[in-house]
Amino acid sequence: MIAWEAGLDYRQLAEWNGLVNPYTLKAGRRLKLVGPLVMRQDERTESNFVETAGPNLASSSSYSMDISDDISQATWSWPANGKIIKQFNLEVRSNGIDIAGAIGDDVKASLAGLVVYAGSGLRGYGELIIIQHNEAYLSAYAHNHRVFVKEGETVRRGEVIAELGSSGTKSPRLHFEIRKNGKPVNPLNLLPKG
Repeated sequence: MIAWEAGLDYRQLAEWNGLVNPYTLKAGRRLKLVGPLVMRQDERTESNFVETAGPNLASSSSYSMDISDDISQATWSWPANGKIIKQFNLEVRSNGIDIAGAIGDDVKASLAGLVVYAGSGLRGYGELIIIQHNEAYLSAYAHNHRVFVKEGETVRRGEVIAELGSSGTKSPRLHFEIRKNGKPVNPLNLLPKG
């Protein structure tokens, strides 16, 4: 979760902080969010660190599916039916797309993977699900009404994982993100056209 919020790859974050698999953190641990070769002595500020809070957090880095790092458009499927009401645009911190819908509409896994997060601990995402597809790719499904999966579950492409909702937002929508090595990528470049 911390790497996700910071837009980093979890492996980099672990390396910078001397963490080893299974990457378990205890509340109160301070983490470097900037690599040691990049950060000069005069750049070390409180904003370069994050203090962990709450229960122990663990990563599922040992999970691996038989999916190539070069994931083609044909592999992904749309996570919800509806009109795109917000486009991907990193300049305005829109790290994904928003798809309008009605509360209770199906939210489906866009690709097979392992549920590595299901909860409401990330501000601005409401009820959120994060699925790890392989070592490089994650997808996120935000603002859900009801969540049907738990952390540690394996899901198939097209499996209903939640009901669309409005948690953390003013109108019913699915906020959908895809990240490659911790960095947001435009979902429209991977989803089927049409």
